[in-house]
Amino acid sequence: MINIKDIPTLLIADDQPDNLRAIIDILQNSEDQYNFITVPNGKVLVDIACKKMPDLIITDWEMPQLNGLEAIAELKKYPETQDIPVIMCTGIKINPQDLKTALEVGALDYVRKPVEATELIARVKSMLKLSASYLKIKEQKEEIQNQAEQLESLNQLKDKLFSIIAHDLRSPLNTLKGMLTILELDALSPEEFKEIGKDVKKRIENIDASLNNLLLWAESQMKGEISYQETIEIYPIINGKIDLFESNASAKQITIINETQPGLTVFADLNHFRAILRNLIGNALKFTTLGGKIVISTKRLKTKVQILIQDTGVGMSEAQIAKLFKRETHFTTQGTSQEKGTGLGLLLCKEFVEKNAGEIWVESQLGIGSTFFVELPIAYVE
Repeated sequence: MINIKDIPTLLIADDQPDNLRAIIDILQNSEDQYNFITVPNGKVLVDIACKKMPDLIITDWEMPQLNGLEAIAELKKYPETQDIPVIMCTGIKINPQDLKTALEVGALDYVRKPVEATELIARVKSMLKLSASYLKIKEQKEEIQNQAEQLESLNQLKDKLFSIIAHDLRSPLNTLKGMLTILELDALSPEEFKEIGKDVKKRIENIDASLNNLLLWAESQMKGEISYQETIEIYPIINGKIDLFESNASAKQITIINETQPGLTVFADLNHFRAILRNLIGNALKFTTLGGKIVISTKRLKTKVQILIQDTGVGMSEAQIAKLFKRETHFTTQGTSQEKGTGLGLLLCKEFVEKNAGEIWVESQLGIGSTFFVELPIAYVE
């Protein structure tokens, strides 16, 4: 973006030193102050304009290497320089067709040589004012566009939240109400009561996990989650998450193995780190079949730690992998024991990993299993 300064910088291009001097003398004798940069041809004009970003360019038409029109055409190719106003100044190309050609290429004004002082001063002042007004309007337009995009994003968020509440949370809650009604009838055998009780517990845990993800994701989207990085030892956090999922793993006869290196640390937000692990381990449990295995391991890299969560589950196709971690294409799939979710877990993982200067990706094969990779900055402990 070009900013008109208190003392504007003018870039003047002409292969004749006398012409350059004449223009500068006129403008120096005006009531306004300017900084001047002079160049001998169109090629240098383009190079200097890209580096110095002048507020206004005054260029001759006929010059070696690149003439004035060619230089203007080059400047229009780059977003940084395409809005710099240009005044064409020439004593040769002065007929109406020449004026039309210069304006079509991108010049905004035209001054004939020999330069008349009053005309030049007036055109320079007018062009700088016009440019300042244009840039102000452009900034306002960009701000309005940004606000419109933010509003659209919030509307999409609202629609997503309502959809999740209506379909992914209300349905299991209705199922729970039906199961509790059966329990109230007191017509079940102890064995039946125990089995339904287990089912109720599992469903409540699933709803609780989904609700936590929903609230975390909504807060992250609407307020902007703030991270507080600290040194975190990975091994005990992994053990804590394995204990959290012990009953779920036992119900599906799944073994979870912690092969992370004791003492290895990352520099991240603790709440984010816990949410990432909870979702990835929960995801692995969801899609691992009865009697399967989940292995959590680490690799120490030069500046990061790589955490791998590998399962022997159903795996994913290339098409499914391509949809992961994207808000517009994210999806939810029932687990191997018909577990349900909102599909927000992996979106939340991606956002939290990136907020902590990390990366996340997955490798998977249908029928063999998936491995999720998380890389976070290593924390060096003296």
